[in-house]
Amino acid sequence: MGIWAFSSSIILIIIIFFAYTINVILKQKKLSEIKNDFINNITHEFKTPISTISLSAEVLLSSNIASDPERLRNYARIIKEENNRLKNQVDKVLQLATLEKSKLKLENENINLHDLIESSIKSFGLIIREKKGKISSALAAEKYLFFGDKIHITNTLHNLIDNAIKYSAEKPEIMVATNYHNGFIEISVKDNGIGIPKDSQKHIFDKFYRTPTGNVHDIKGFGLGLNYVKTIVEAYAGTVKLISKEDEGSTFVIKLPLNRK
Repeated sequence: MGIWAFSSSIILIIIIFFAYTINVILKQKKLSEIKNDFINNITHEFKTPISTISLSAEVLLSSNIASDPERLRNYARIIKEENNRLKNQVDKVLQLATLEKSKLKLENENINLHDLIESSIKSFGLIIREKKGKISSALAAEKYLFFGDKIHITNTLHNLIDNAIKYSAEKPEIMVATNYHNGFIEISVKDNGIGIPKDSQKHIFDKFYRTPTGNVHDIKGFGLGLNYVKTIVEAYAGTVKLISKEDEGSTFVIKLPLNRK
């Protein structure tokens, strides 16, 4: 009996040690995947401004641009704005690594959300024209001054508009609208895209989650954008929701309190 008990104890210890080792290996593998995904996600955040700068530079290199000073100034302005956006995003990279609300550093100021929306729409104008699409606004909110971090709020809008463009199967048609109700401003971004399956909608704001698109592999991204949007909005005691149906497009609605300091 003594030998049997001793042997059983040794086997049990080996099994426990083996299980612990497997658990550690799996955790390390998961951490490595998260690290790689995070690097990829940060890269994704830079793609839109880089693409806009590249398209603008191609126009500026055309032979007839010198004869149209106004057009030249317009594309030079776009490059300058997107370059500033890239700089601001680089400044926020370390904050993106700690998206928890308790660790997120917000540099708040008074923001005219309607001006910010119009500026965001202009930033995507070149890409929309390249796709022969249309982006418009219906800014009906009577109150639209918000006390928040201009860079984070801008990135939030850019993420939603960027997604609307990417997930539009053909010519994108995007509408950005605002409404005001009981101390809250609602900002909605509506597209005519491929929509989001019902089973995927409950996971759409999870970090690193990407909606399955069947055999379509040309939609770039790494699943950070919407998680970022949700984190920033909730940092201001706001909410974000999705309204979507497959083949009928999607609408993301952000709700932010205007009287919060």
